[in-house]
Amino acid sequence: MPNFECHISVAAITSAFCVAFGSAKFGWDSSASSLAFLAGLSGGLVPDLDSDASKSLRISGAIVGLGVAAAVVGYVSSPGQFLNRPWPAQSTAIAAIGSFFLFNAIFVEIIKRRTKHRGLFHSFAVPFLYGGLWAVMVSSSGGLTVMAVWLVAIVGVFTHLLLDAGQSMSFNPLKIASDDISASTRLWVLTTLVNFLAFTRLTL
Repeated sequence: MPNFECHISVAAITSAFCVAFGSAKFGWDSSASSLAFLAGLSGGLVPDLDSDASKSLRISGAIVGLGVAAAVVGYVSSPGQFLNRPWPAQSTAIAAIGSFFLFNAIFVEIIKRRTKHRGLFHSFAVPFLYGGLWAVMVSSSGGLTVMAVWLVAIVGVFTHLLLDAGQSMSFNPLKIASDDISASTRLWVLTTLVNFLAFTRLTL
């Protein structure tokens, strides 16, 4: 099957092409183009989150850990009565490092326990769920940015699924979801709600 380097290379090339086309055809500015490229590039790695030994899962865990650590540093460094803030530098560093490793481990363990390789993450719903999540995150940036990011994010995930399909014709990565009807239903409901939220916020 295609490896990490193959998936990220194809996602990067495809996303760059989409961004160049969008900039020329629809006038995407530098902010929209940059966010769209990032969404597409990372989208090429999303399906392999369900592989316990994948670089995608390790990188995602590190990103989650860094995000929480940054939030912790920002909080304990700010003035306030609760927890006797601001904290001294040494205590802040310990809190940041502890938060990084704790939430990194929690995220990775949850994904490992709740998924199996080439299960729900390798399904037709995931590109649209991922695109919808990006659209929610950037909804305050305006309609042009939202559409750019939403579209390229979806394309990024599809590059992964199509590469897998091309290497293993017995496997259909474009399946509706999985043989578990309950899990499939929940996934599609979540995908629909996230996209509805993204575009409802955009029109408000």
